[in-house]
Amino acid sequence: MYKVIRYDLRYGVLEGWRKLLLAVGMGALVLANCYIVFVSLSLYFTGEIWNFGSLGASLGDMIVLGLGGNFGRTGSGSTSSFVFPTLWYLSVLFPCYMTLTLASDDISSGGVQIMSRLRGRGRWWLSKCALGAVLVVLYYAALYALLWLVCVLMGFSSSAVPNEAIFNTYFDVVFVASETTPAALFAALILQPMLVTVALSLIQMAMTLIVKPIYAFIAVAAYLAASTLSFSPALLGNFAMPVRSSAIGVYNFDFLSCLLICAAVSAIAVLAGWWKIAKTDIL
Repeated sequence: MYKVIRYDLRYGVLEGWRKLLLAVGMGALVLANCYIVFVSLSLYFTGEIWNFGSLGASLGDMIVLGLGGNFGRTGSGSTSSFVFPTLWYLSVLFPCYMTLTLASDDISSGGVQIMSRLRGRGRWWLSKCALGAVLVVLYYAALYALLWLVCVLMGFSSSAVPNEAIFNTYFDVVFVASETTPAALFAALILQPMLVTVALSLIQMAMTLIVKPIYAFIAVAAYLAASTLSFSPALLGNFAMPVRSSAIGVYNFDFLSCLLICAAVSAIAVLAGWWKIAKTDIL
């Protein structure tokens, strides 16, 4: 079993490097968005368009401005407004797309032979789940590494703590950095989106054993979109939005709850896939 997982991770990751370019593309979109935002903020705070250095921005600002999500519908009645968090939505969907056909593609190629050698389909399924989780982690690692590198080149802080003035001006919501901790912000901005995406990817992979991959992808995409409208913890997308985390202080989607729910959902997905692959006539 160990050799199979090692083989899967070694060659699956190497063969999937093109998919990881989605992280670079996502980073480019975030940077383009941040560039436009920083221009407007520089003009607002300093009266100059290119005076980025005086803003006191950080990696945390890069993440919340590009991948922070939204606070939901604001105002009431005729003044009620809603802006769909497109960049955040794509940032979670891209890794789901990367892992969508891991199981189905392998079954149509050499997966059946590997199942025979393992004398059990469950071990094969575990190796696919491990590969999917690793690809998601690598995606986020590449994405955040790119954003961090740009922060260094721009002279911004590498801290995960957003600048209060930038955050309050952009979101029109009061954020007090002293009321949270860097560790809590790191978990909210970096770890929680990763955990949620791993859970969604595993659910999606299990679904592809029952329905066509495109239907599983549409189901996950719709479920994720619903998170932008509802604040229920049953919609995991809420935990993946940094601005809705308890670290920001407006909502109470905390890291511990995210960890427990994602672990439970991931376990259910793995067990459901194990049961389904065991009952499916493949050979």
